[in-house]
Amino acid sequence: MTKRRWLAHIVFRALVHRRGRTLLLLAVLTLASSLATALGLVSVSMRARVAEETKRYGANLVIMPESARVEVGSGGLRFGAIGEPAYLAQDQVLAALARSGVKGDYSFHLKGVLTLKGVEIPCEGVDFAQVRRLSPWWQVDGDWPRPGEVLGGSDLTQRYHVHSGDLFDFTFGKETVRARVSGVVTSGGDEDDSLFVNLPELQQQMGRPGQVSEVRLLADPGNGPLKEQAACLQRFLPGASVKELRQVGRTSEELLGKVQLLMLLVTAVVLVCAGSSVAGTMSTTVLERSKEIGLMKAMGGSRWDLLKIFSAEALLLGVGAGVGGFLLGGLIAKFVARSVFAADAALRPEFLSVAVGVSLLLALAGSVGPLLSVFRLDPVQSLRGE
Repeated sequence: MTKRRWLAHIVFRALVHRRGRTLLLLAVLTLASSLATALGLVSVSMRARVAEETKRYGANLVIMPESARVEVGSGGLRFGAIGEPAYLAQDQVLAALARSGVKGDYSFHLKGVLTLKGVEIPCEGVDFAQVRRLSPWWQVDGDWPRPGEVLGGSDLTQRYHVHSGDLFDFTFGKETVRARVSGVVTSGGDEDDSLFVNLPELQQQMGRPGQVSEVRLLADPGNGPLKEQAACLQRFLPGASVKELRQVGRTSEELLGKVQLLMLLVTAVVLVCAGSSVAGTMSTTVLERSKEIGLMKAMGGSRWDLLKIFSAEALLLGVGAGVGGFLLGGLIAKFVARSVFAADAALRPEFLSVAVGVSLLLALAGSVGPLLSVFRLDPVQSLRGE
């Protein structure tokens, strides 16, 4: 039998002979690695769930010109605007999005005023395909507009007795345009008091080709905090202001961070306890095997041979517990995600290395003290039982 096979035989027999302590170490390491795996899986599933939930609330960032005017008023009461109108170039915004790396859905908006039945009313030029993706809560009674058609807000259409299918003459400055009202939109916000026009048509009527009043962006929360994404985008838009549109995204991020911190603290406590348990168990094992260690030294075994034996035991325990912890952690993550967050935590293969790494780290770190005592062990004293 070769030396390598002989060492492997000793390691295997040692683990089987002390099966009680072996099972205890496996249980401790499995529990620690499973919690680390569950923490990672739940965090990933929660971040995906937060991103999915955030999409239901629409845009979370808004890009506006620095000198844009501010409309004063509420609902049907409008008292004018403060400041001069300012605009953004669509090409500039698209270039900034590409250079900054901020990813997400967006919609361009151009605000203006038109005349309906001799009364000035607010209108907004939009790309209806973009709006449908970014504002899924909009309820449209009728059809979404095609070229040459407009979409009326519920409050505005009720005030001026406008219905779906009606034809009206809208005045842009000195030019009159006839358009059909394809539908009525209800959003529960300021959109209910506006008239929505196809963006290129309004740009042409206002003499603002390629320009918009604001850009609404649904940034992906998975790419980092919204505040950081806004700051990154701001660097590429010196003549614009990038702000968070609502606090929903930030609140979700804060909640996610607090839950992750709590799980991280619990996992850290378990890892420390597991490391202490491994160190104590390995130290006891070394004391029990002192005569065996002394006999191997007396027969010519070197310190490195003993180091290989104990390190091999720790490696086997670490790998075995890591695989078991990976599977157990997947079950724990599924239970926590479904019962607490109503989400699904799928088992991800990349976390196998995390589970095995944590288990190996604990097994080897807990064996450092016992291995040092093995180096210092005197074979003569150990064989005498001293």
